[in-house]
Amino acid sequence: MDMSTEDDEDEIESAEEEKEEEKESVEAESEVIDETIILADYMRRFETRRMQELAAKKEKAEEKKKQLRYLIGVEEKRKRDVSVETIITPEDELTVSDRVSTESLVHPCLREIDISESQLKILNPYTVYRVPDDPGLSPAFWLLRERPPIYGTDGVQKFYDMVKRAGIRSIASLKDLLITDQIDLRYYGLESQVMRAICEALMDNTYVRKVDLKDNKLSADACKHLNNLLLRNSMIINLSLSGCQIGASGAEKLYNAISTNATLKTLDLSNCNIGNEGFEYIASALSNNQGLESIDLSNNNLDESCAENLRNLLSYNETLTHLNLFWNSLYSAKTWKTLIKGFEKNETLRSLNLSWNGLGVECLPYLSQLLSRSRSIDKLDLSCNRFTEKDAIRIAKALSTNNTLQELYLGNNPVKAEGALALVHAITPHVSPDNVLHLLDLENVWANKDILHELEAIKMLKPEVKVKLRGILSNYQLVGPDIKKILLKRANYEAMAPKIKRRKRNFGHFVMSLSDKMISQEKFMALIKKFKLKLSKSLINEIMLAFEGPRGTVDQGQLKSFYVKEFSEATVN
Repeated sequence: MDMSTEDDEDEIESAEEEKEEEKESVEAESEVIDETIILADYMRRFETRRMQELAAKKEKAEEKKKQLRYLIGVEEKRKRDVSVETIITPEDELTVSDRVSTESLVHPCLREIDISESQLKILNPYTVYRVPDDPGLSPAFWLLRERPPIYGTDGVQKFYDMVKRAGIRSIASLKDLLITDQIDLRYYGLESQVMRAICEALMDNTYVRKVDLKDNKLSADACKHLNNLLLRNSMIINLSLSGCQIGASGAEKLYNAISTNATLKTLDLSNCNIGNEGFEYIASALSNNQGLESIDLSNNNLDESCAENLRNLLSYNETLTHLNLFWNSLYSAKTWKTLIKGFEKNETLRSLNLSWNGLGVECLPYLSQLLSRSRSIDKLDLSCNRFTEKDAIRIAKALSTNNTLQELYLGNNPVKAEGALALVHAITPHVSPDNVLHLLDLENVWANKDILHELEAIKMLKPEVKVKLRGILSNYQLVGPDIKKILLKRANYEAMAPKIKRRKRNFGHFVMSLSDKMISQEKFMALIKKFKLKLSKSLINEIMLAFEGPRGTVDQGQLKSFYVKEFSEATVN
């Protein structure tokens, strides 16, 4: 019984264990089923969301196509005229899409629009689309080399960088000059490379107003750099190239700058060996210039050949006020016959220098015409020429009718005394009352005493007029010794002459003790005796005669004032 009971219990336990295992397996299967359902549900939601996104993208793409069609002015394409029976295969669709119009090839952005060429109405496709920003090509380019430095407006660092790269000698003083209003580089012997660096430094400079390059002997290449500077710089108003010997080639290089620069006011080209050939460029450039006011062309070997160019310069330039033609050869009658036409047309010239040109009787008719008709020239320099006394008389006649000239220089001409008298007489008030001349320079010219009357009339009626002469011949007056001073000196000596000290007297003390009234000679001698002056009787008589008053009296006041004036130290002692 016991054995059977144990067997039953074992069977019952095994049955329970099997039930528990079945239960566990069922639970495990249910868990697997649940996970499968969850995964399937997740995949279904994912597919739904993906379809929605694709639909949104497609809708967005369609919207963009509509906007693009609207921008380029194309109506929505109608459906193709395809019969119902026509079957379009995918291969046909590819063939249709490959037939791209010429515009589509040029503009790839139009390939996505399936339209014909006739429907594409674009006047200028480049104005439809916004120009894209720089994709970075400029920064990428400068990776190959360094960026150019950015210089200040003074140009100091730019100059030193250029001379360093060129391996030439620098100019230490230029550092300070570039920040002032004037650059003075006279007598430096500047070469072309240095001139290039200087001109580059001055290109954007806003300080310098005057550049002086006197006596540097500049080459044609250096003149080319100057030309580029004047074409760009708008601050320089004064340029001096005096003695730079630029010649005709340098004048040619400066042609463009002189023609177009409207800022430059003063240009000095004296002693530059320009000659008639170079002057042709200068005159042509000045005829076009509308800003230059003063030009110096002295000592440039100009002669009769340049007359036509000089006439054109005077005729067409409307701003020139000062013209210096000193030390040239403009003396021939043919030259002046041409020049006078230019002077008649010119209305701006105020100062004209024709000294040292060998002018003489040949040009006198035209010069007289210039003096009598000119209405603008107020300063004329004709010094150091060949005018004689007869020429001076003709010049004086023309001068008497002029009412604009203010300064006339005729010094160092052989006009002699007669010519000087005629010129001075021509500006006297009673001969030319409307004459406005205030300076007549006759330097190194001698006149006779006859001119004194004319000079007195000018001094009295026109005190502002100045006449400059070398001198007046025989204009002297003999002047002897002063008797009064000699007498009083003798009185001082005799008063102090006694050897005994107590008898010495100071004559000056006696004079200062006198009153300012008139006194008779007897009373005057009594005063001398009272003062115990040891004077000789003849000396006392001469003193009384020298300071004699009315009716034989002695003027004590006159004696005192004269003595104080001549012997002030004696009166103090």
